[in-house]
Amino acid sequence: MPAPQDLLTAEQLPLTARTAVEGPRLALFITAASEAVASYVGYPLHRRLGVVESVAGTGGPHLWLKGGAVRQVVRVEVRGVEVAAASYALDSALMGRLVARSSRWPFTGSWTTGVSPTPLEARDTGEVVVTYDAGWVTPGQAALDSSLVVDLPAAIQLAAMEAVTAALSRDGKPADVASENIGGTSMSYFAGEGGGRAALPSTARQMLTPYRRLR
Repeated sequence: MPAPQDLLTAEQLPLTARTAVEGPRLALFITAASEAVASYVGYPLHRRLGVVESVAGTGGPHLWLKGGAVRQVVRVEVRGVEVAAASYALDSALMGRLVARSSRWPFTGSWTTGVSPTPLEARDTGEVVVTYDAGWVTPGQAALDSSLVVDLPAAIQLAAMEAVTAALSRDGKPADVASENIGGTSMSYFAGEGGGRAALPSTARQMLTPYRRLR
């Protein structure tokens, strides 16, 4: 059975990939590759409604959500009081960044001691809470609910296909295209950013670049 986080279904894979392993194992490959893609971009990709998240207040104009691909902000509460929607805006959907339109967000965290305390380190104290919708409808979600229409970007779906196909091709073997020779033995694997092994092939990583959240 598909999982909500699945960025593709078995039917979208080439025939050779669909028949490479038995059905239950193929489902594991699809879910694992989808989770690897989400991990690489830095946030869940499947549609999530009514996400409730407390965030750190920096005392500046911006709030940073942990999630990316924010579709809409439902409400913001500061110390239990809802903030007027007209006083803030979604500044960057990808980065999950909100901006205050007229004033600054409160500072939450530790303060210096003394007669005139000043902000020391911002941290999440639970005083600022944001409710929002994020992500796209994935093929996995559409397979589970026929009323949903897939709107996951094509590049992300193709990257997931690349990841699944590559994982199937190296099933039980070390992976990809960077080679090394140790003691006369040649070994190949996916080269990661730090020179180590990567879960995703380079073509998939390139397609995901516009959606990646580095913060």
